[in-house]
Amino acid sequence: MKKVVVYVMFMMCVLSVVAQKDTVVVRDSWHKDTIRQKSGTRDTVVQESEMIIWDNTVRESERRSMRHSDVPMKTVREERRRGRSPHFGGHWSGFYLGFVNFGNTSYSSYSETDDKDFMELDWANSFAVQINLFEHGITLNPSRTIGLVTGIGFEYQRFRFDRDITLKKDENGMLRAELLSDLGIDRVKRSVFKTFYMTIPLLVEWQFPASMVRQAYISTGVVGGVRLHSKTKVVYRDEDGDKRRKKNSDSYGMIPLKADWTVHMGYRGMCLWGNYTLTNMFKKSKAPELHPYTIGVGFTF
Repeated sequence: MKKVVVYVMFMMCVLSVVAQKDTVVVRDSWHKDTIRQKSGTRDTVVQESEMIIWDNTVRESERRSMRHSDVPMKTVREERRRGRSPHFGGHWSGFYLGFVNFGNTSYSSYSETDDKDFMELDWANSFAVQINLFEHGITLNPSRTIGLVTGIGFEYQRFRFDRDITLKKDENGMLRAELLSDLGIDRVKRSVFKTFYMTIPLLVEWQFPASMVRQAYISTGVVGGVRLHSKTKVVYRDEDGDKRRKKNSDSYGMIPLKADWTVHMGYRGMCLWGNYTLTNMFKKSKAPELHPYTIGVGFTF
């Protein structure tokens, strides 16, 4: 009888050892510890990240998808860039203010006896204001650092004369100076010539890293302008000391279109800019040859 009991206990020990070899304890992050049989059992918690168990070993299926944290950041940036539209974030829309003056002035259309240099400006009180409301950019390279920029804006220019004069056209359409004293105006506060344009740019912009972020840029190109309005304005005081204004709207022989070469250099939302008008401001045969230029600062939207 004792031999039978001993034999039964021995067999129970052997079976328990065999059973332990047939199972494995798996600790995963989805469920509590479980015991699974070694006969090819699959834990399909997620199809893309399934667990295959056999021969007392555990391995993840090779079919699992790569987690975002396992993907190199360079690859992530490239994939995001491929999915983006060709839009380029340029720097055109904004508010710009600058001082304006005339360059390359010529009075070759006038005779020696004519009054010349009448377009000399009080440079400190002559300025230009640009308000650019809309822009659109197209990228030109895969790294999105170079792009074309266009848009729509408006430019207001105020030229203040250095002398007490205003402008007029004679009987032949020639632009000439008219002394304000001849008009009975002696107490002159200011005399200006104003223009207003709608502008459309075509710029090439290069953006480059600054302080580890692509925030600095240089852009250059041509800005076309359509003249919408022009006039002279004289502010003075009459004999009683009251302020008076004398205005006259006219083209004064100006050409309807202009082309400016422009350069912008900026960091974040602030820039330095300059314009030079490539076309003559007036008709050459009826006025002096004048090319305005502007230097100032801008604040982009």
